[in-house]
Amino acid sequence: MPNIFYFFFHGCYLCTMESIRGIALRSVRYNDTSQIVDVFTSSYGYLSLVTKQSRNHRALSSLAFWQPLSMIEFQADIRPVARLPRPSDVHFYYKYTNVPYSPVKTTIILFLAEFLSAALREEKRNEPLYHYIEHSLQWFDEARFPSAIANFHLVFLMHLSRFLGIYPNFESPSEYFDLVSGTYQAAPPLHYNYIKGEEAMFLPLLFRMNYSTAHLFKFSSSQRRRIVEVLNTFYRIHLPSFPELKSLQVLHEVFA
Repeated sequence: MPNIFYFFFHGCYLCTMESIRGIALRSVRYNDTSQIVDVFTSSYGYLSLVTKQSRNHRALSSLAFWQPLSMIEFQADIRPVARLPRPSDVHFYYKYTNVPYSPVKTTIILFLAEFLSAALREEKRNEPLYHYIEHSLQWFDEARFPSAIANFHLVFLMHLSRFLGIYPNFESPSEYFDLVSGTYQAAPPLHYNYIKGEEAMFLPLLFRMNYSTAHLFKFSSSQRRRIVEVLNTFYRIHLPSFPELKSLQVLHEVFA
């Protein structure tokens, strides 16, 4: 009997469920009954979970919780063990009201979900970063100006670099901007990852764009595509193992 009491008290102590807020990034089928979902959480950073996958109505409806960039709250026992945590009592703490009904917004969400899944893979607990993503997505859901919507991902990616510690240095503007060092150079670097001329000189103004001023920047589709390409190259240089993004071409097609 003492052994039973010991197991009861000490076992329950070790098995502690806690409430966690997170932003769903991606889901991958694990087997016939389960899927692995990657979530960026406010308390643990990047976290992988295993959830049930079934064909009944209740299970199918629960899949909505793991759609890209859903903002959810769940219970889980997070311990440094081999098995992945299993979430329970999952619910939305913020539910999009406009994004699901806008093809443009949905495309941007899918692009950013893939981008964040790659960029945050090694990220530990970072509450300022979490709140930045959370606030940005809620602002985007409510945004109405077409130009603000079209420029949202540009603003988001530019200022995301601050929270990842790779924000460029725009002091002493010059003819060449080196994407590797993140600084201006008087002469072209000894590699091809740089921009020059008017594009280089425009960068400080571009990075001053924020959500409240995004609607004032009127870019052509080719200009917007070029900005995304430069930002994508910058992140691929500074983040290890950053892959080619499959959703990038779809994004370009939407804004063609």
